[in-house]
Amino acid sequence: MLDKGIIPDKEPIVRVGIHLPQDESSTMTIEFPEPELFEITSNDGPISIQTELNLRVKDGYIDSDQGSNKNFSKLSILRKDQCISLKHGPIIHSVFAGRGFHWQKQIPVQLPGNIIIKIRDGFLFTVNKVPLEQYLMCVATSEMSAKCPGALLETQTIAARSWVLAASEKKHMNLGIDTCNDDCCQRYQGIATLLPEAIKASLSTRGEVLIANERICDTRYSKCCGGRTEDNELVWKTEPNSYLRSVFDGPEDMKIDLSDEGALRSWLKSQYDCYCGPKYVSVDDINKFLGKVDEIDNYHRWSVHYTQKEMVKTISKKTGDRFSSITDLVPMLRGRSGRIVKLRIDGRINKENHSVLLRSEYQIRKALSPDFLYSSAFIIETNSSKDKGQSEFTLHGAGWGHGVGLCQIGALGMALANHDSKSILSHYYQSSALIRIYD
Repeated sequence: MLDKGIIPDKEPIVRVGIHLPQDESSTMTIEFPEPELFEITSNDGPISIQTELNLRVKDGYIDSDQGSNKNFSKLSILRKDQCISLKHGPIIHSVFAGRGFHWQKQIPVQLPGNIIIKIRDGFLFTVNKVPLEQYLMCVATSEMSAKCPGALLETQTIAARSWVLAASEKKHMNLGIDTCNDDCCQRYQGIATLLPEAIKASLSTRGEVLIANERICDTRYSKCCGGRTEDNELVWKTEPNSYLRSVFDGPEDMKIDLSDEGALRSWLKSQYDCYCGPKYVSVDDINKFLGKVDEIDNYHRWSVHYTQKEMVKTISKKTGDRFSSITDLVPMLRGRSGRIVKLRIDGRINKENHSVLLRSEYQIRKALSPDFLYSSAFIIETNSSKDKGQSEFTLHGAGWGHGVGLCQIGALGMALANHDSKSILSHYYQSSALIRIYD
C-alpha cells in the first residue's frame, strides 16, 4: 500500500477496490474477450478459462461455474502481458458507480492489471492491482470525458496522481487498498472509455505531482464550485492547507465573501465571469465533456423545491428524528464559497418543538435530499402552500460537490479558453509547485 508522507522514486502499483464489502455483492460475472491472455489461479491451483466466468458466494467461499466441486477463498486473474490495450482486459459486470449519490448505478468495467477476488464480511471483495500510470489513464476519462481538451486531461491526471500518492485520507485502510473505484475516492471505470487522448495526458505528465512544504499535495477536487472554491478546513475540519484556499473561479480576483447571506443572494442571481459558468462552458455542450455516469444538469446554478410532506419525510428518514413538521432551516455557519457547514433544522415532534443541528456540508447535502443534494451553497426560500398553510421550501444553490481545490468544470472552462495545465493547476492550488518525482 501507498504510505502517507512517502514520495516514491519509481512508479508504484496501486490497489483499487472494485467490489467492496458494503456493496453486498454475492454474485459476479467476468467476461474474457481474449482468454488466452490471462491465467486464473486459486488457493487450490489453476482454473481453466472460458470466455465467461460466473462466481457466487457459497457457504463462505467462492464457487465458480467451471464444473468443479471445490470452493475457493481466493482467486487471482493474472495478465500474461502487462501492456495496456484499448480492447484487452477482463470485463467485470455490476460494479457500483456513484455509491450513495443521486447518480448511483451499476456498470460494467474493463480492467488493466491483475485482479484479486476474495470473501470479506461474507461478500465478494474485488481488488485491481495496477501500475499507477495505467490507473491514471482510466481515472482521467472516468472523471471527465475523453472529448475534453488535452490541457484538462493533463490537469486531471496530475491532480489524480498527486491525490493518490499523498495518501492523506486512507478511507479504506482497513481493507488493505489504496483507493476505491468510486467518487468517495476518485472515479476509476477501467479501459472501456480510454482513448489515445487520456494515454497521451498520462505519458506527457508521467511522474508529475504538486508539492507544498516538501510533501505531495492532497489535491482535492469536485465537479463544479459554483464560482468560488472553499477552504478545506471548513469542509473536513482538518488543518488549513495553503494550497486549498478559497479562490474566485475567474480571471479577475473578486474579494467577495459569500459567507454573508446577502452577498450570496446577490451572487446567485448573477453569473459573473466564472470559468465554471456558461460564459466559458455552455450548458448545451456540457454533455460531451462530463463522465459517462454523470447526469446532465445546470450545476452552476440550480433550484429544488420541497413540499412540507416531502421535507418531513426526507429529513425524518435521513436524521432518524421523526418530525411531525418542519418549520425552518437556519444556516448557522457558511464558508467563503457560501457553502453551509452548520445548519439547524427546526420543527415539531408530537406538538413539541424540536431541533437538529447538522455539522458538515456532507450531512447537510445528505439530509436535505432523497438522494444527495448537489452542494450546500444555497439560500432557503420559505413560503406557505395555498391550500394547507404549511411551509414549503425552495433551495436556490450553486455548484456540485464540496467545492475544495480543483473545480473540474472550471478547469474545463480554462482549458477551452486556451489555458495550459500548469496555469490551471496554479489557479486552483495556489502556493504549490509542479515537479517530476520519477521518469
